[in-house]
Amino acid sequence: MLSDPHDLATDSTAPIPPAAPASPAALLVARALERPRRLLLVALLLGVPVAAACAAGWATSRAQDELRESAAAQLALYDANLRAELERHAAIPLALAQDAEVRAMLADPNPAAVDSLNRKLEDIARALGALALYVMDARGQTVAASNWNSPASFVGENFSYRPYFRMAIDQGEGHHFALGTTSLVPGYYTAYRVVAENRTLGAVVLKLGFDRLERAWAPGQEKLLVTDRDGVVFITNMPAWRYHALPRRLPIGLPVVPEGTSEGLDVLPWAFGGASDRIALAEKGGQRHYLLTSAAMPGGDWTLHSLTSLEPVTARAWVAGLLAAALVAMAALTAYAVALRRVALVERLALQEESRAELERRVAAATADLRAAENELTQAAKLAALGQMSAGIAHEINQPLAAMRSFADNAVVLLERGRTDAVRANLVEIAELTDRMAAITRQLKGFARRASGTLGPVSVHAAVAQALALLESKLRREDITVEVDLPDRPVLVVGEDVRLQQVLVNLVGNAADAMRGSPVRRLRIGLVTAEGEALLSVADSGSGIADAALPRLFVPFFTTKEAGEGLGLGLSISHGIVEDFGGSLTAANRNGKPGHGALFTLRLKTTEQTS
Repeated sequence: MLSDPHDLATDSTAPIPPAAPASPAALLVARALERPRRLLLVALLLGVPVAAACAAGWATSRAQDELRESAAAQLALYDANLRAELERHAAIPLALAQDAEVRAMLADPNPAAVDSLNRKLEDIARALGALALYVMDARGQTVAASNWNSPASFVGENFSYRPYFRMAIDQGEGHHFALGTTSLVPGYYTAYRVVAENRTLGAVVLKLGFDRLERAWAPGQEKLLVTDRDGVVFITNMPAWRYHALPRRLPIGLPVVPEGTSEGLDVLPWAFGGASDRIALAEKGGQRHYLLTSAAMPGGDWTLHSLTSLEPVTARAWVAGLLAAALVAMAALTAYAVALRRVALVERLALQEESRAELERRVAAATADLRAAENELTQAAKLAALGQMSAGIAHEINQPLAAMRSFADNAVVLLERGRTDAVRANLVEIAELTDRMAAITRQLKGFARRASGTLGPVSVHAAVAQALALLESKLRREDITVEVDLPDRPVLVVGEDVRLQQVLVNLVGNAADAMRGSPVRRLRIGLVTAEGEALLSVADSGSGIADAALPRLFVPFFTTKEAGEGLGLGLSISHGIVEDFGGSLTAANRNGKPGHGALFTLRLKTTEQTS
């Protein structure tokens, strides 16, 4: 195999030393490689620039469309933000216009009423963060104001010439943005007419500033501004643009055409950016281009504008062009390399396939060994649980045996006396005790048998009943009250009967151990179903689980019991069994903290059940 095609090209054109003549096969290979070289040169010289240009154009178009959509969505958020700021306190002057104290003061503006209303307006304005809140009579004379005790107080000032006052008196409501003639602070005025007994008494006016709104807009990436009907900027996150006018000669598209003129006003430093929605700005580092997005505000008097930088579009175009060029060049080089290294690639792939097959075989063997070990461990845990229950089981069997012996002895005596009816009753009792012992041994046999490993529908009600039956003597011996809250209709889950019983026996047994020494010993088993899942909970009234132990509760060989009382495998094995079922087992403290008992929850998949 050739190590370098360029070496081959050099050898094919250079004079061949007489001592080492080139073989016909080498010349044939050199000719065969000549065509791929030409194709590689064509791809690098023509394909790369063409691909870069096409990719850059496509990326620019896509990026511009996405930027327009993003800018429009962002502008809608700013629009909603501005509307909310305007409407946030709109109900205040309307409520005051209907206030009995305001009407009474306008009807009889005595000093005591005016002073009381001044202080009331001052408190409301301070709570709202408003610039001013004042009441005017029907002639436009300010009677009471929130700034009554400041040097720039509105009290005594006549604002009848203001548009918001005239609109409020004529139409009932007025809005206007203007520069305050007394305070020299710009603000947005909202006025409502005060009427009593079909007579106009005056108007209540609220003046709001936009400092908070502009501060909220300041961190944004967009340059934001709001213009009035004359095209003059009065709200913006660019302080240098405030009270500048929109340029009239730029071919920009606006939803509302300004009515006024920019004569005598400073004009925004905007330049044509190449389209009706493009603006160029001279900034530090050179000229930058922005996408202009505009939206008309309520009433059509205001227009909200957003300038979004087009630098991301340019950056995406460059990235797309460079990426396309790199991909074309890489594809050409890769194709050329593939032609030279085909044999080596095939050999390497064959070796990799062999290695992969060997690795899969080893993984399968290790998985089988692990599964066998897990099954043995699970069986050992069940036998250990049977060993722990042996004392209670012996008691359960000895009781009916002793009773049977007593009934049998009595039957002999009764038979000798000829009391056949009493003998028959004793034999019935013996039969019932025999059934009870058979049930106990049947439960033990079912619990001790090995799991089949096949998942299928399992009745939760039956599994709970079997687990409680196995632990009946222990629960009775520990004086534990058991509460079972299961649905009336049987619930079938995906699992395996024996292993589900093992999980429940483990959880119930642990709960009984945890309540040892507790003044209240109550075990509750509940089941709820929803959306194809069954949640089976086991809760106790013990001391709960320490916060430090919760993360390690399902770790093998971790136990909170005393030495010799457990190996720390029960919860780990139960966790693995439930995961094999496609479910989960979680632990928590009741009420979210230790001291109120523990809560274990099994989340299992339900199956379609037939009734």
